[in-house]
Amino acid sequence: MVLRPRKIIYEALKKPMKYWYPGTDVVREILNTYRHRIRPGDIIVLSDKALSVAYGSIYDEKVLHPDPFSKFMTYLISRILWGKLMHYMFIEDTLNILVNTPLDILTSHKKLTLKVGGLKHFLKPLSEAGVDTTNLPYTYVSLPLKNINKIVNELHYELEKKLSMPINILVVDSDKSFKPRGINNIALATRPTKVKGLIDLGALAYVIGRKFRKFFIEYPTPVAFKGVWLGLKTILKVAKIADNMRGHGLGRNIIEMLKNLGKERFDEITWNDLRKVKHYPVVIVRIIKR
Repeated sequence: MVLRPRKIIYEALKKPMKYWYPGTDVVREILNTYRHRIRPGDIIVLSDKALSVAYGSIYDEKVLHPDPFSKFMTYLISRILWGKLMHYMFIEDTLNILVNTPLDILTSHKKLTLKVGGLKHFLKPLSEAGVDTTNLPYTYVSLPLKNINKIVNELHYELEKKLSMPINILVVDSDKSFKPRGINNIALATRPTKVKGLIDLGALAYVIGRKFRKFFIEYPTPVAFKGVWLGLKTILKVAKIADNMRGHGLGRNIIEMLKNLGKERFDEITWNDLRKVKHYPVVIVRIIKR
């Protein structure tokens, strides 16, 4: 008798939620929105950025003053090196940000990412070290949570207790990771992550993944996971499903945010502006085997 492999079907559910300001009770928001839709074994996929903002892990880049040397290095790396590479690789959205973002703002951002992630992340063109500029007001950015595993463990405990059922929690960032084709237990990450099998190479992962695309499959980056281990391949698949469903809020990048809000400067974006669109910080993914 030949046993055929069981077919895996993924079901996903998203419901709009209010913007998560600093101090948001994440457990309460999840229960208020999804309590009656969650089933045992479901994967509750959280946006890394939304979680960082809710826990107050944000920073105002305005306090970082660009010095002449930092401005020169930023210009050299972002405008000259990456600017030419983005033009050569036809990655217009990234090129647009690098060219149209004022150099002082770009320099302040680079100084912060160097401090947060070190050189391997500083050299990445955008979204360095998990520092995110989108869907935040003024000159604020979200920072990766240093105690992400502790927070996810606490959320997992509280949700299982209140739901009285086993669930899984996955935190995902839209920053890219790259899984080699034919290999399912490792992937190259462009930002810090606590998920087993993901190797954080920063800018090097970005270069390898983009340069040798035919050898890799591109995914968003799983940042933390708590629950019954599903294997890296499945975790990456779930991350991609949730990220595609979530969308981009006010835009994929800060330039799109300005355009969509009709603003001319970054510091004109307010907290109130962030309420103008639907947000999906949580997506529920269910795995069904048939």
